[in-house]
Amino acid sequence: MERHHPPLAITILGTGAMGRYWAYRLRSAHPLVVGTVPPPYEVFEGRTKTLLIPPYSPWQAAPPSPPDVVVLAIKWREMGQALDWLQRHAPSSIILSLMNGMGQEEALCPLTDAVLLPGTTTAAATRQDDKAPAIRIQSHGLTVLPALAHHPGVQQLMHLSQLHHWGWSWVAPQDALAQRWLKLLQNSVINPLTTLADCPNGEVLHHPIWRLAGPLLAEGEEVARRRAVLLPPDLLASVAQLAQDTQHNLSSMVQDVRAGQETEIEAINGYLIRIAELEHIPVPTHQAVRHLVRQLERHAKP
Repeated sequence: MERHHPPLAITILGTGAMGRYWAYRLRSAHPLVVGTVPPPYEVFEGRTKTLLIPPYSPWQAAPPSPPDVVVLAIKWREMGQALDWLQRHAPSSIILSLMNGMGQEEALCPLTDAVLLPGTTTAAATRQDDKAPAIRIQSHGLTVLPALAHHPGVQQLMHLSQLHHWGWSWVAPQDALAQRWLKLLQNSVINPLTTLADCPNGEVLHHPIWRLAGPLLAEGEEVARRRAVLLPPDLLASVAQLAQDTQHNLSSMVQDVRAGQETEIEAINGYLIRIAELEHIPVPTHQAVRHLVRQLERHAKP
């Protein structure tokens, strides 16, 4: 006889572009959204407009009940606030991290009873708050998460995601880690170089600063190899193709600098630099672009 489980209570932390995107994508599970921008949210997908009104709670309020699953859809500058919320309201939950960059395991290590599922996603949405809180979906992309066969809550979440066609791919933890490293290296090139050139992804391919792409990838690949991470061959060509495929997109780092916000450079190039220091690997190009982006942050603050 088939066992019936109670429905999973899902909370999304973050009300920016990706928080709204996941509230829309997971709307069949009626997730609670926690953040600073209350709904309704306008969601534009192609020529279709949807008015999304998920249940909402501000950061300072307690949720109606402890969540079983928390989706982290925040910027790294909000990690302290998110950790505090998790410690108070969801210390033993399943946490899905779909953030840019790496270092989630270290940042969330105080949550000793939680189950952390660090994954990666190529879903893309642009925040458009001109008249009302809104996003425009650019791509549903691919979301990769580590499968934990021994954990019943994770198994239930896997079944739910497949039942509702959320587009989540569940793979072995080592394969999920390799996907995270691949995205890290892609972001470590496209994000800072488009930020320093102040241009969309496609334009950076024709900018003189693209000459730094090869050294950035060579240094990053050496760090990944030292950590026994398998990466596909000819990364420079694939990163160039990714920039071309997303040619009209503004990277999140460009958007942050233009908005006078702190970027996620420390979770991307900064993370590579920290691991390289532990492994005694020189990464001067990453150090240079991190320094330059941090300088831009300081000058761009309103």
